[in-house]
Amino acid sequence: MNYYDVFPLVVPSNQSCEIRIRPRFEHAFFPAAENLTVVHLSVDGLEFHRESGEALWEPSENQIQSWQLAADGTLHIQSMFLGEQEHIIQVKIRNPQDSGIKTIRSFRVYSVEPDLYALRPLKGDFHIHTNRSDGRECPCYVAARYRQAGFDFAAISDHMRYAPSLEAKEYWENLVPDFKLYPGEEVHATGNPVHIINFGSSFSVNQKCFNDEETYRREVQRYLQDIPQQVPGLDYFPVASSEWVFDQIRAGGGLAVFCHPYWYTTRYVINEGLISEIFRRRRFDAFELLGGFYRHQPRSNNYQVLRWCEERSRGNRFPVVGLSDSHGTDLFPLSKLGIDSSLGISYTQSRDADLFNWYYTIVLAKENSVPAIIEAIRNHHCAAIDAPAGERPNVYGDFRIGKYVNFLLREYFPGHQNFCQEEGSLMLDYLAGEKEMGTVLQSLSGRSTRFREACFCPSKV
Repeated sequence: MNYYDVFPLVVPSNQSCEIRIRPRFEHAFFPAAENLTVVHLSVDGLEFHRESGEALWEPSENQIQSWQLAADGTLHIQSMFLGEQEHIIQVKIRNPQDSGIKTIRSFRVYSVEPDLYALRPLKGDFHIHTNRSDGRECPCYVAARYRQAGFDFAAISDHMRYAPSLEAKEYWENLVPDFKLYPGEEVHATGNPVHIINFGSSFSVNQKCFNDEETYRREVQRYLQDIPQQVPGLDYFPVASSEWVFDQIRAGGGLAVFCHPYWYTTRYVINEGLISEIFRRRRFDAFELLGGFYRHQPRSNNYQVLRWCEERSRGNRFPVVGLSDSHGTDLFPLSKLGIDSSLGISYTQSRDADLFNWYYTIVLAKENSVPAIIEAIRNHHCAAIDAPAGERPNVYGDFRIGKYVNFLLREYFPGHQNFCQEEGSLMLDYLAGEKEMGTVLQSLSGRSTRFREACFCPSKV
């Protein structure tokens, strides 16, 4: 439970800003002002020295310009926030009887440069399966569960099916406008083992391939003619087919994602020669760095991270995303093993609920829309998150973005999820037949968005 509202959480760097810390409950109230000392510590070490007015890489406890405790119990703190880094506001409480320090309450704030300050954090996933392909639950149910888990946007991406993503979108868009559902599909082009996610395109690439396979093959052959076939023994048709798919997705305004190259059963589904050519030519928009693998498959994601690091070391830089590839959000009562989930989840657990909310992407975008999300990802303003079964999240992306996202996962998203969880639960009730919940859902519209905006300093103080 959050005992305090801290607004804003994110401030523009190299400016003086006011931070407001408001106790939410009686037992969190601050004592009288004369028993308080307020300290500002900069985590990276670049600090403003009030006496000299200079920025120095030296520790100081004199960055606070002023503070006051208002009559309503809110602590107002004015300070200078230098650089792009995390800051700690410590409130030290003295025991008036012995003049010693009784407790220290710490609050966190992050300062960012103007380019990041203009963006807003969004949690998303767009590699999701439902019972319209090989998943376990219907699209509208899956969407509600994703909102319940704190997602700002999602796209159903069933195998070779575009319609389920539209089904979920059309059902929920007027009831839960703060939660965006976008078009998507997993593309399986004929003669091509490479799996590709189509996020946000205005049309189905699968349909274009299968409805007119003759045209598809003719167009791929033209691609094939333009590709230097440098690797002996490699069939280049899948390379050409993948590039045809990438271009089709972009033609519809979507994002083309190269998925799980190190997926294996007995051996790898995609051979190393094909993987290397797709990386070398780099015609995709983003790489699915994390996702789709269970606990007994640890090397797949590990190999993808290693490959990403190696490609970067060679100068081949591309955006990475985390996508769950989930096939269910719950322990399904009638699992594939024929075991009732009420018997326990140790060794008998169905894998249907695995992967849900394990891997996802944090996007820093101008707004929650397909064009803005795609622009953010192409600009590397995103991070792939690895957090199996609620474990401590690991963040992958550019270092600057990763540090910031790490802060947001600790300080912003838990509060944000409170609003999402309430909406998601009501969505499930509505879907189960309690249609009166629609009015309640509409009354909650805007809460998560208002919270997000309150977390950013509106202007220079």
